[in-house]
Amino acid sequence: MASRLENNVFNFATVAGDYARQQFQASFSAGGFCGRQWAPRTSRWGKKFTHPVMNDTGTLSKSIEKEAKRIDIVGRRSNNTRIFRKGAYYWIYTTEKSVPTKGKRGRKTDRYKNYAAVHNTDPKFGLYTVNQYSSRRPVHRPFIGFSPKIDEHIAAHFIDKIFEGFPQT
Repeated sequence: MASRLENNVFNFATVAGDYARQQFQASFSAGGFCGRQWAPRTSRWGKKFTHPVMNDTGTLSKSIEKEAKRIDIVGRRSNNTRIFRKGAYYWIYTTEKSVPTKGKRGRKTDRYKNYAAVHNTDPKFGLYTVNQYSSRRPVHRPFIGFSPKIDEHIAAHFIDKIFEGFPQT
């Protein structure tokens, strides 16, 4: 049987992760992430589209998935001492892939098949351009990741879940 603290840690990770995932999905309807609006379209080709930025088919916002799991690490170190750790994790990731869609520009064939890789990669690490003939880099519109606003909300509302059921002093 798991201890109360283990259950509380897992419940905290799940509740905080669900809240963060909801905020990531809400960023599409808000038109920005973490209180900052996404950059508008600037190219002539892009300006002809009237749908909201990053929300053409809704595939990207629907592809934000989660995985919550308990962790039990048991083993031995090289000096023969035991390792025993318990905890929990909550992963948030996207499952969207670039697929051919009628009326769209086409399928991406390079290594950045995931739309999330283009928009969430730090610009100094993403060494790719808009196309093979240009040196211009794409606009980054982050929709998932670290957010001080989400961290503050979690700290203010969910930290108490860890100590639920323990004696108050």
